[in-house]
Amino acid sequence: MSWSDPRQVSRRRALTDLGGKLLLANLLLGGLLGGLLGGCFRPMLAADSPSAALIGRIRLPEFDNRFGFYLNASLRDRLGRPQAEDFRLEVTTRIERRDLAIAQDNAVTRISLTAIADWALYPAGESEPVLKDRAVSQSGYNSTASLFATRAAKLDIERRLARDLGERIARSLLARAGGLAAAAGS
Repeated sequence: MSWSDPRQVSRRRALTDLGGKLLLANLLLGGLLGGLLGGCFRPMLAADSPSAALIGRIRLPEFDNRFGFYLNASLRDRLGRPQAEDFRLEVTTRIERRDLAIAQDNAVTRISLTAIADWALYPAGESEPVLKDRAVSQSGYNSTASLFATRAAKLDIERRLARDLGERIARSLLARAGGLAAAAGS
């Protein structure tokens, strides 16, 4: 059978026509679903959203250590500097260390750090939180023969863990901002 065999050509044409029809059907279905669902989604930080209204209204916690400083900076980046302190955020953190890889001479070569932040959001002047949650982030680093390299790796991981915890806390607060507006109004 050659490439120009009429039976082969009609078969290719039928497959091409079927593929074109399927493509058209998929495009129409995708357009229809996109049109129907397009109004269901809106950006979290749209100008008229409750999340955007929450920016700059939360007094951030003050810490007295390096990890807390990094966490505060991450929260400030996402939640803004407080202009009006309608809410206050309280955060308690801890870092758990776990040795993962131990060499034959009992030297630890891989260390896992888990950062845990328990946080609560209080309306100004209130003692009962409107939101409470926990954020957890985990990462690890290699411990090498060089003390300087190991220390630099540990500091970098702490900075990244604090940044991630701040992102998680801020994202959780901003996602629940609609409920906060109702709680603050009542």
